[in-house]
Amino acid sequence: MCEKQILFTDALLLNISNNSLFTAIGSQAFFLRNRSVIRVTNKMHYKKIHGSVCNRKCELTGLLLLYAENEFSLYKYDLSQKDIFILIYEGETKDWINAAIFIKNEEGCQFALHMAHSSLLRLQYDNTSNLQFGECSILELARCTDYSMLYSTSLYGNSYTKLIIISGNGFGEILIWQPHSPVNFNISTRSIIYPLLMRLKAHNGVVLSIDFNLAAQLLVTTSDDRSLKFWKLVTNPGIKFDASSVKPSFSCFGHTARVICAIIAKYDGQIFVISGGEDSNICVWSQTGEMLFKRRQQFGAPVWRLAFDHVSANLYSTGSTGNIYAYNLKNILSPNQDHSEQLMHMGLSNEYLVKIKYLTDSTIIALSNKNHLFYMRLMNLQKRQIWEPVSIFPSYKCTVLAACDGLIATCGYKRITLLNYNVDTGYIELIYDGIKLEGLIQSFHFLSKDLYLISDEYGNCLLLKGNNMEVDSNIKISTCRKSWITSAILVNSNCLLMSCRNGKVMIVARESSPQLQIKHVLKDLHGNMGSIVLKLLRIDDKFAYIISAAHESTLKVMSLSLTEYRLTILQRQTVPLTWIEAIPTVDVLIGFNDNHFVVWSHENGVILQFQCGGGHRCWDYKLNNEVLDIIYIKQKHVFHHREQLYNKWSGAFCQILRNKWHIRSCNIIQIVEHKNYSQTYIVSAGDDNIIKISRITGQSFHLCAELHTHISSVRHLVLYPVNPENDGIYWLIFSVGGRAQLCINKLDPNGPVVSELCSHTVRLNSDGNNASLDARLMTISVLQNSKCGKFSLYVASSDGKIRLLQWELENPLQLFLDFEIDIKRCPIQMQTLNNHNLLLTTTTNGMLYGFDKRLHIKRFEQQLHAASINVFETLYDGSYIHILTGGDDEVIKHTIIETTNLSILKSAEISPIHNAQITAMSLHSLQDACQKTELYAYTCSMDKQIYKLNLNTLQHTRIGFTCLSDIKGILKTNQCLFIYGCGLEVISLEKN
Repeated sequence: MCEKQILFTDALLLNISNNSLFTAIGSQAFFLRNRSVIRVTNKMHYKKIHGSVCNRKCELTGLLLLYAENEFSLYKYDLSQKDIFILIYEGETKDWINAAIFIKNEEGCQFALHMAHSSLLRLQYDNTSNLQFGECSILELARCTDYSMLYSTSLYGNSYTKLIIISGNGFGEILIWQPHSPVNFNISTRSIIYPLLMRLKAHNGVVLSIDFNLAAQLLVTTSDDRSLKFWKLVTNPGIKFDASSVKPSFSCFGHTARVICAIIAKYDGQIFVISGGEDSNICVWSQTGEMLFKRRQQFGAPVWRLAFDHVSANLYSTGSTGNIYAYNLKNILSPNQDHSEQLMHMGLSNEYLVKIKYLTDSTIIALSNKNHLFYMRLMNLQKRQIWEPVSIFPSYKCTVLAACDGLIATCGYKRITLLNYNVDTGYIELIYDGIKLEGLIQSFHFLSKDLYLISDEYGNCLLLKGNNMEVDSNIKISTCRKSWITSAILVNSNCLLMSCRNGKVMIVARESSPQLQIKHVLKDLHGNMGSIVLKLLRIDDKFAYIISAAHESTLKVMSLSLTEYRLTILQRQTVPLTWIEAIPTVDVLIGFNDNHFVVWSHENGVILQFQCGGGHRCWDYKLNNEVLDIIYIKQKHVFHHREQLYNKWSGAFCQILRNKWHIRSCNIIQIVEHKNYSQTYIVSAGDDNIIKISRITGQSFHLCAELHTHISSVRHLVLYPVNPENDGIYWLIFSVGGRAQLCINKLDPNGPVVSELCSHTVRLNSDGNNASLDARLMTISVLQNSKCGKFSLYVASSDGKIRLLQWELENPLQLFLDFEIDIKRCPIQMQTLNNHNLLLTTTTNGMLYGFDKRLHIKRFEQQLHAASINVFETLYDGSYIHILTGGDDEVIKHTIIETTNLSILKSAEISPIHNAQITAMSLHSLQDACQKTELYAYTCSMDKQIYKLNLNTLQHTRIGFTCLSDIKGILKTNQCLFIYGCGLEVISLEKN
């Protein structure tokens, strides 16, 4: 027996009604009500639940029908009982179930199942004996005259004969039929044949979803041609379709990938259409086809299902990782809800504002094209706002406008002006106006209330302090033009960090002299544009940790040594913004995507997005108590936008059932366990190009860190423990993947803290020339040499090459080719047995090769399988090497090798237990009470069955199923099985 703990996979079911929510993650169905989660399904299944329909008898009781592929289950429920859901019937059909509906009938419970080839099964459930399980009888099997493969179906009707069936096929057609007026009876299948009423060409691809609303006379379809199509739906009083019932209206394009689902929502008397796509976006459309809102919803994962609560205006969505996400659309759907308010115009035809800043939370300061200074108070939005001129401002051509806590700074050619705004009196006084530098001043940075940093176009930089602008230090940052400071932060009283327009990041500090001196320069941190944002994350006695961002979609975290004054890049993170311009908190980023202003959260994804015109980049913000105020200039007008930063959706459901797993297939998982650490960490990598470090405690799963070093899919990784005398244990992460990329990173589980060491492109051949193609690296194996810090890396690429590389921890940027062989076949997996001077590798043609550690000698080769060997495990029992392999030929083989001369003593095929290609295997040994060693393994294949195999007795036991697809591996630890592929499933093993 086994019990599921954690499951991250496709959530294909989402229904909402009467303040309750039904959803399913893989094969597990859940009922959400009153901030609690109740699991509906108790048995282990391997088929994913993709639909449900509910038949309510009253508010608390009713029937629930779930269907998964070609199986269906009927439950009765009573919300007032302890055991809310009770299974009363299970059935199976011969075809995929597309849709289901309960039919009103006085004689008993009737329901209809619509299958993927236009067949309709009408069933009646009876339980006259009052036992838990009743019987279902078939009342009718109906078929349409069209038998094409259907990908979506929508059903509507109160009675069977008036049932409307609208389906979409793979040819982009809509098919409509009803089970009345039969035209034939098929004796062999005992089915009644009904005519196809309508066939409409809808899309240039598969019709993926259909929804319609008879009252609104609206039908909506979506397709993999990236479009939605609106149809006018007209029916006669008898709800019978004819040639004039459905007419095309228009198509809508807003998604960049397949549009998976769309629903018709009604709110506040209006009709809206909400769509979700494979691009992870949701779009809200008016009934006339206007896009009202677009948002990235599922952290980049495809959006599979949508549900809308018409009372609270909450939109619920599910994705490919099993996330259930809620977002409130009240402000978007309510009429006249425009968050951007245009402020009062200047009133002058030839003068307009070009620079704007927040002076305080309620006052903004602006500079016009005529170099006049104006301010506006926003305290009372009920009164008309006016721009008030600053009469004491000495008008001159300004290049910089900066503000901080009531202080205003303007700069121009050699000149600086500092003014102070009194919040109580509203009076602005001139504090300083004078000449400071040689050229045109291009930047002014407030390091603190009375400490300022300025720079000009010639690379001259001054640190100024106080109202009198006294010169604290003079720094020459460059000898070329256009090298002014783009961002700067004060680390402590003796050290500051700044970035220049030429791409350099510099540490400037005082040591032996009172003057600031450049201690270290880091080039090209963000290319040649320089850092736009520097934010201090935390600081201790030895290090300061700083996050940096620029006009690109990458964040970089650096450590600054306060003793050696050295900068080290720890890690990077890719975010869904074209460029980043502000980091108000550790969680929140502000930036731009084309002409959209975007606010993104690490925890919640995109939390705000609206059009701002694009190209202007003149804006400012204030964030107070999660309320974000933004001012920006668009087409020479100033706009003010205010919004609650985090979406305050209402309702009875919490944002539970959420995770941050890989949004694409996971290719490899390794587990970090050590007696010094109470936590268990898993390091995973996949086709989303990301390495994730996660912590598992009991049934809780928490993402700790991510590594974004790979530019293509990560195929394999190896964790190697390093134990320096002073620092304790940490792990090196060696990972390989597409574009011939090898990345080496460091993981300290005491935190955990991850840092990037290096990234290499492995394509050097034995002749010293680079290969013409960057072949994908398939697998890697690592050995540490006798000298600490030196490693031998065995890297296999898809072009059949196996390379022995030498790498040193002290010089991570250097990588040397030692030797290379070509096995003429793509390697799949590889392991190194150091004590036996043996490197093992499997290939796509079923071969197992053994080489010595230098790759000079082929020690053996053996044809084990007729097709690709997908997985193999090795174990040394003190006398022999045991090798367990599984392949595309659905065969498991146990091979025993003699260690002295590496002769193969046995290569036995285990009786077939799987009926699909074997892709996951885990081999273990156990000593019984008689000190006898027992070898056993856990196996899994594409048939989704999980077996425990005893290699001594050759007995096997099926311990359950997994609902994951594209299974890549299985691991066992602490009485748990980790199964991964398109998702993650953790299964607890019951102790005997």
